Parts: sequence; structure tokens; C-alpha cells
Amino acid sequence: MPPTTLPTSNWVYHPKRSPETAAALARALGVPMPVAHVLVNRGVGDEAAARRFLEPTLDQLHEPTLMLDLEPAAQRIRHAVDQGERIFIQGDYDVDGITSTFLLDSVLRDLGANPEVRIPHRVRDGYGLSIGAIDDAARRGCTLVVTVDCGITAVESVAYARTLGIDVVVTDHHEPQAVLPEAHAIVDPLRPGCPYPFKSLAGVGVTFKLAERLLKGRGGLERAQEYLDVVALGTIADVVPLVGENRVLAQLGLARLNEHRRLGIRALADMAGLGTRLITSGQVAFVLAPRINAAGRMGNAEQGLRLLQAREPGEAHDLALSLEDDNRRRRESDEKVLREAEAMVEREIGYPECQSILLWSDTWHPGVIGIVASRLVERYQRPAVLVALDGERGRGSGRSLPHLDLTRLLDDCSDLLITHGGHAFAAGLSVSREHLPELRERFERLVRERSRAEHFQPRLLLDTEIRADECDLALVDALERLAPHGLDNPEPLFQLAGVMPREVREVGDGRHLRVRLPGAEDRTAIGFGLGPQASEMRAAGPVDLAFMPTRNEWRGTTEVQLKLKSWRPAAGDPRGS
Repeated sequence: MPPTTLPTSNWVYHPKRSPETAAALARALGVPMPVAHVLVNRGVGDEAAARRFLEPTLDQLHEPTLMLDLEPAAQRIRHAVDQGERIFIQGDYDVDGITSTFLLDSVLRDLGANPEVRIPHRVRDGYGLSIGAIDDAARRGCTLVVTVDCGITAVESVAYARTLGIDVVVTDHHEPQAVLPEAHAIVDPLRPGCPYPFKSLAGVGVTFKLAERLLKGRGGLERAQEYLDVVALGTIADVVPLVGENRVLAQLGLARLNEHRRLGIRALADMAGLGTRLITSGQVAFVLAPRINAAGRMGNAEQGLRLLQAREPGEAHDLALSLEDDNRRRRESDEKVLREAEAMVEREIGYPECQSILLWSDTWHPGVIGIVASRLVERYQRPAVLVALDGERGRGSGRSLPHLDLTRLLDDCSDLLITHGGHAFAAGLSVSREHLPELRERFERLVRERSRAEHFQPRLLLDTEIRADECDLALVDALERLAPHGLDNPEPLFQLAGVMPREVREVGDGRHLRVRLPGAEDRTAIGFGLGPQASEMRAAGPVDLAFMPTRNEWRGTTEVQLKLKSWRPAAGDPRGS
């Protein structure tokens, strides 16, 4: 069972908040003040930057060849296509890797090649470009291997490929280690010395840059934009910052996804109950992406690739049905692992005294431990690493907090690890069973050395205070222009202070909270997952609400509904929190 005492959030205004700058921006753009506040808080407080933010266009993308090694990578691939060499694409088993694989495979076929494709099995093969993958490429007669969304740490495998006369082109977006593979070309905006101005592309974003260059002379960017829907899918699913180029790719890609829905995406949306409704970034992140990811977590990730490639409605339906079943089994598995991990947090590592969470088990499915680690971070506000053991070795997945770079923490534990790699917020590792107790001890010590107590106190970051009568459809229309939302561009969050609810009740079998607000307009707020707090709210008197105004369409009518994030007994100005 989870502990009864969990971290509670401090309500604070965004540190960039500037009412004067927001007022000037609202006048210049002709947008409501709450929208101007959000723009200022997202770091786009001048008019020109705000217009670019609100109206992303393809010409805001950087020239691909600014990325180190992209030109030699493209030249080697084009040479292989022209000479009829067999090309081997090595992908990854998550949505970013699957969409990257689909994109490069599609472009190479467009150029006349017939590439071999390999997406590893999470349990059987593990992550990345392995020795086994090189052997597979050799068996298929391939003389060029191109990685997508992986490869930056594959030093041994690339060296092995060279002994077989196989060239390797690496395209990746993960953090490089001190020693880079001796590949023909390494395309990764994070590699040392790369001058590319935007460092936060997803793997599919890096692949898109390569695709644009490969299609030069055949339409270039105009031709490549036909794949923006899958670029948006992989970008949003990989939880990279949705600002800069990622915002351009995600917003334009979502528009294309909705206008020209591929058979597989259409079947998956139908299976998930979305039908023909407009697909948003939230629905990509929480509805579509988990179903595609489920194939890699519970079964064969190649099903996700085949879904994107589907050309017949029947095939698309069958694949979507299979992914739906994988996702159901994934939910059952991660709920079981979560219950067990929560019990272990208190029993084994003494929350709340601990400042990190590192757990392991012989019964956990390696496909769900990353999801559970994310939930543990959210619940306990501690960096979390979970390890699924298989014999004397284990595969781990970790998630972290904003102030703690997980890859740096793992770098300082590298003598206890077999492999590791990833991002500041998310990383994977493999480890021997015998080293786990020492790894837990060192990980805890490193987190303590690099943290302060306030780092573990969650903050509810509010954009500004707002009145109930400001929450109209015109405001919702304006707020929708700020999407897609994600890392570094979260959904706006506003405070409504000192409200005395007219009615508070549980809905959805007690899971959710519905609040009717005072005033001439019959405004309601819905708090998903907040149903158990209904009796506490009824007894609280005046309350503060933290929410996002949204559009609610029901039986042909459209109204404003407040999506309730949190509430508290009325406490006044969050600047004093």
C-alpha cells in the first residue's frame, strides 16, 4: 500500500511572470491577458517570438547540414542506394524508434532501395545496436548499417562491423559517452562539437533531418513533410521539449495527422474510441502512443511498424486489435508492479527518509518498469530506478527530477553497471545481481550530495490568477493556439481564488470530482481522479482552484469546462507560498 503521507505541492506563480510585459503583449497580439501571461511564462515575451510560437511554419526549421556529419551520412547512404548495396536499418522498440524506422525505410524505398529492417525484441535482444544485430546484417548481405534512435554508445558493435567490412552510420539523439563509436558518420546533435542550434530533437526528428537531405533534388523539405504525421507521433511520445523545432514538427505534424490519417492510425484511433475526432497532443501521448509502445513492452515491436505500413483496412484493424490486447496486458502488469514497488518503498528503503528509490525483483516484466518508475517519481518526488532480474543479470529503467541528471548519476556508478545510457530525465541500464546492494547505496549517496530538501517538494506552477467570467469560449479558442503541450510547454494552469462551490459530487463511479461554480454562467469543473477528495472539499468552505479552461462538446452543444488539476482551502496569493 502507498504511504499515507506524500509530498504536498506548494502553489507558486511562474517565476517569469510579468503583468506589465503580458499587458503589452496582449495589446500587440490582440489576445486575452491570460494567454499573454502564458506566453511570457514560456519565454516568448516579445511580439516577434510570440508570433512565431503561435504560428509555426516550416521555414522556422534549421538547415539539416548544420548537424555534424549529416552530409557525409547522406552521401554514404545515397552512394549505397545508387550502387545497389543492401542497407540495414537498426531501430528501437519504442514509439520514437518505430516511427524513425518507418520514416527512413519509407524514404529509402522512395529512392529506389529495398532496405532490411530490424527492430530489436526488448527482452530477447535488449536495447540498441548489438553484436547480434551486426551478425544479422552480415547474414542478410548488407554492407551498410544505419541506426535510428540508437547507436551513440555502440562502440564495440561498430568496431565489430568494421572487421566484417560493414560501414555504420549512426543517427541518434541520446547523450554520448566519453568514447564515440568509430562509425562512418555519427549524426547526433548532442555529440561534442556539433554546431546544430537545437539540441532537443527526438530520434525521429534527427531522422527527419536526414530524410530531408536524402530527398534533396526530389522535393526536399516539401517531400519530407509528407511524413510529418509520424514525426509528430514519435516526438510527442518521446517526451522531448515541445519548443523550438519540436514545436514546429509536432504542431504541423498533428495537423497532417488529422487531415491525412494513415490507415493504421485510423484503425488505432477507432480501437481506442477516438473515432474521427480531432487528435490532440494529449491523445497522442496518453491514448495512441501507449498502444504502439505496448507492442515493444509486451510482445513484438515490429507490429507497431507494420501498423504504420498497413495498406489494407483489414490488416490495419487486425494489428490495432493486437496492440489493444498488448496494451490491456501492459496495464495489468504495470499495476501489479506498481503495487509491489510501493510496498517495497516503505519496507526496504524507508520512505520518506530516503532521497532515492532503487528496487529490483525477479518477477517484474522489463517492459513496464519504466512506466512504473515514472509513477514512483510522481508519487514520491524521488528519482527512481527499477530493475527486472533474469538470472544473475537485470535490466533497469530509471526516471528523475528536473534538478538531477540521471545519466550523470549513472555515469558515476558505471563501474557497477554493465551498460547504461539515455537522457537527463530517463535512462536504461543493465547490471549484475551481485552489484545491486552497492548500487543502491551509492545512488542514494550521490543523490543526497547533489540535492537539497526543497528539490523534493513538488510545486504547482500557476501562470496567473483569473476570474470565472474570463473563462469563455473566446479564451478557450485562444488557449488552443498554445498547443501542442508537453515538456517545457505544459498546459496553462490558472488559479481561481476564494470560490464557494455550489455543488461538489463524485462522478464516474466515485473516481472523479465534479464541482459547480457560483455565478450567472453555469460553470463546472471536473477533476479526474479527484473523486475521493469530494467530502474533504465539501467541508472546506471557500477553496482555491487550479485548472485549465477547456472545450466540452456534448450532444451538439459546446460549453466551457474547467479541467481541475488541484484545489486547496482558500489561501490567497500564491506569491506568498
